[in-house]
Amino acid sequence: MRHNILFIAAFATLSAAFAPISLSTQSKLTQTPPDELYRFLASPNNWPKIVASSASVESSQGVDLERPLQVGKNVDEIFGLPPILPLSVTWTCVKSVAPTKLKAGRLEFYSCDGVPGIASQCKMNFDIENNNNNNA
Repeated sequence: MRHNILFIAAFATLSAAFAPISLSTQSKLTQTPPDELYRFLASPNNWPKIVASSASVESSQGVDLERPLQVGKNVDEIFGLPPILPLSVTWTCVKSVAPTKLKAGRLEFYSCDGVPGIASQCKMNFDIENNNNNNA
């Protein structure tokens, strides 16, 4: 079975002092089922595999980092150049909707504090659309 999935991600909108910075990317994954992609993106241990600056993800709440992060749960993403320049951001899952055959999936992660002195009100969003109807 061939899947045509549109994966849209908006990474870390950084609110600087005067102008917000936003980075968005879009990818089509034709061989990955939407539910598998959702589980991969929702599981924090996978973030360093898709975000070049991410070194690791940790949890002080006992969250299983191999499983999709539940709404309301937090994880700390470590990035930068640890141990020389260890930066971190605490992400909270604010929305987690698995895709179905008829409905797109959506993941939203938010960090009010962001990286102190660098960025605040950061967000990371993933939209997972099943575009099989285009491959009839």
